Amino acid sequence: MNPEELEARIRTLEDIQQIDRLQKIYGYYLDNNMMDKVVDLFSDDAESVEIGDRGLFRGKEGVRRFFWEYLGRGGKPRDPGTMAIHMQHQGVVDVDPGGQTAKGRWYCTMIQARPIEEGGPARSILGHGVYENEFVKEDGKWKFKKIFYSLHFRSPLAEGWAITPVTNESKGHYPVKPDAMPTAYHPYPELGFVPFHWKHPVTGE
Repeated sequence: MNPEELEARIRTLEDIQQIDRLQKIYGYYLDNNMMDKVVDLFSDDAESVEIGDRGLFRGKEGVRRFFWEYLGRGGKPRDPGTMAIHMQHQGVVDVDPGGQTAKGRWYCTMIQARPIEEGGPARSILGHGVYENEFVKEDGKWKFKKIFYSLHFRSPLAEGWAITPVTNESKGHYPVKPDAMPTAYHPYPELGFVPFHWKHPVTGE
């Protein structure tokens, strides 16, 4: 391996580490309702964000509408007794040739306390899903280009996903109107497969 090849390999490893760090920082901001900081993690040329059944939001303006207005309710604090913890794990990151774009996949396990009906008491919720995201490097910094999250289940602990697969479904009612309806929403028991962004590491298929 010549010095140029070694330098390129080190740069790729650093890129992977930075992207994984970006994804995990996003999770901490999300959990603490710091939606303005979440929006700043996106490229100005962001493509879209789509999480569960909440619809597709396009561009940086759509990213702001989703995180700040929809999830963050315009900066309003979370209601007393509510909680959100998103644990992101089993990440696989691949940097594209040229080192300016990348893709990554993570599982996300959610522990939440939230009402499952309007005005009701907070309930203990367990959820799970998978991210398939895209990234772009701008001015030497990695940013989100696209976030896609497929929700597997979000269920009361007392009932579980086999009985109540998803609480708080949008069912076509959105407090902030998306640019398009969900493109791929298949929670348990369907569990539609989200294609891997990578090729098989051994066969290349």
